[in-house]
Amino acid sequence: MRNKICILSDLTINQIAAGEVIENPASVVKELVENAIDAGAKMVKVETLGGGFQLIKISDDGSGMSPDDAVLCLERHATSKIVDPDDLLSLTTMGFRGEALASIASISKMRLLTALDSATAFELEVEGGKVVHAGPSARARGTTLEVRSLFFNVPARKKFQKSPSASSSEITKIVTQLALAHPEVGFELIQQNRSHFSLPASSGEDFLTLVKKRLGTLLGSEFLPSCRDFYFKENEYEGRGVIADPLFSRHNRSGQYLFVNHRPVNCLAIAYAIRDAYGTRLNSDRHPVYLLHLSIPPQLVDVNVHPQKKEIRLREESFLKYHLHSAVNMSLSVPDASPQVHIPEASAFSSFFTSSEMADFSSSFSLKEEAEDFTTSELPLETAPQVIGLHGVYALVEAASLPASYFSEQESKSLGVVWVDLPAAEARIQLEGLLSRAKQQPISQGLLLPLSFHFSQAEGELLNACSDQIQGLGIQMRQVGESAFMIEGIPPFLKEAEVERVLRDMITELQGMERGKTHEEDSLRKLAAALSRRCRFFRRFYAPEEARMIVQKWIKTSNPSFCPQGKRILFHIREDELEKYFTR
Repeated sequence: MRNKICILSDLTINQIAAGEVIENPASVVKELVENAIDAGAKMVKVETLGGGFQLIKISDDGSGMSPDDAVLCLERHATSKIVDPDDLLSLTTMGFRGEALASIASISKMRLLTALDSATAFELEVEGGKVVHAGPSARARGTTLEVRSLFFNVPARKKFQKSPSASSSEITKIVTQLALAHPEVGFELIQQNRSHFSLPASSGEDFLTLVKKRLGTLLGSEFLPSCRDFYFKENEYEGRGVIADPLFSRHNRSGQYLFVNHRPVNCLAIAYAIRDAYGTRLNSDRHPVYLLHLSIPPQLVDVNVHPQKKEIRLREESFLKYHLHSAVNMSLSVPDASPQVHIPEASAFSSFFTSSEMADFSSSFSLKEEAEDFTTSELPLETAPQVIGLHGVYALVEAASLPASYFSEQESKSLGVVWVDLPAAEARIQLEGLLSRAKQQPISQGLLLPLSFHFSQAEGELLNACSDQIQGLGIQMRQVGESAFMIEGIPPFLKEAEVERVLRDMITELQGMERGKTHEEDSLRKLAAALSRRCRFFRRFYAPEEARMIVQKWIKTSNPSFCPQGKRILFHIREDELEKYFTR
């Protein structure tokens, strides 16, 4: 009789560990680059093909390994970073578990080439966790690791991976983070035989100066003028970095870079502390942009809470939050001695229309197109919503004139009236109009003076990958540099001052998607939603006839309950609730 309980094989154990540590090719790059940094490398070169699925090659000039250590490093839980449990309380290295190389070797075809000072190099070749070749070779001091055919023996895992283009973007993001985490180390990133960036190693300069140089190269020179230097030191805690002016905030945390003891991490406690320090300088739905290096005694940080070391726990969280909050608030309160902030205003650019003409054009674009331009719900032609009042941007509509499907069974027994948020309704109309025109002929207004924007490498790759869809929405753009884009035309309802925000909104939507795995119409809808959200902020007054036309068109949309931002468009006040206010 076969036992129900058995001991797993080493290969199975390694592949299970790989599922925790190696999420995608970017995870491989992260683990191997961190090993190179721990080995004292001053220069790290990263090369990939096919988004890392075909090849990941990491070369460094670190300390290298002896032949015995090279063989031993492929064993699970083999590491040079710690010896006993007490070492976990004072970690100063990037890695420490000893699982990465064994996990990677078990799901790929890997070649390891390493050499110590003035010693013969040693080479190992491994396929699916089994050594197929070992022997002397030639190489200068340091280590080279080649990972080919990632996930070749676990097709089920590979089936759920992102497309090569999306994977390349993730790798760019990871290497960018590590380059910002270690500004003194040189980095070179080559993907598909094309150099993305080459950053020389640096020494003898102030740390913050090195960080700002990296920022200018990797995140675009436009990022720096909006920033204020940030520094604080309390007891054994030290913080250095830059924080952006509130005017450059974003609606998500994509512009936040946090490093604790040179480790890229996520920590909501720190993010909330910095956000709170901005106070009323930011709207409640906005998030600050910053890059922050924190030096914390290793014994006060727990980095062993996530298989990929993405998250941390702090022992003295309240103490750090208090002093971090105070330091950020003080930095923002001090007047900038040499302001370099440049906010593009609509008046700073020439266009074909005056502001009043633009408003008229926007109105006609929204209201005078045929209803068939977008998907409509079933609605009898004789049904017409009755607009009985108008207050600012809200229209009062008789609930009885709207389809019964808009209300619950309880609400339908006492219909009353409905307040319709007209800007939100117009945004919904814009969204469905954009989706329809993207498949036919997009409407775009040319700019006499094109706009140019700079993004990070990873952000630029996302925009470039979806440039056809973005242009189908009326934003005519072309790439003019590694991560720079020229905007030559925009939809008539979009203001020039909002273009960069729209593009960053689109980037945010793309970052949460698996390119190549997601249906093209789904990605187009997300991009259109990011664009149509901006319609909500451009209108502050509606004429009665205009309000009636918006409501008539709004009820024919496919999803009239919510605007593209997810907020409700209609607010129902039942008849019995009205009687409470008017009954004497």
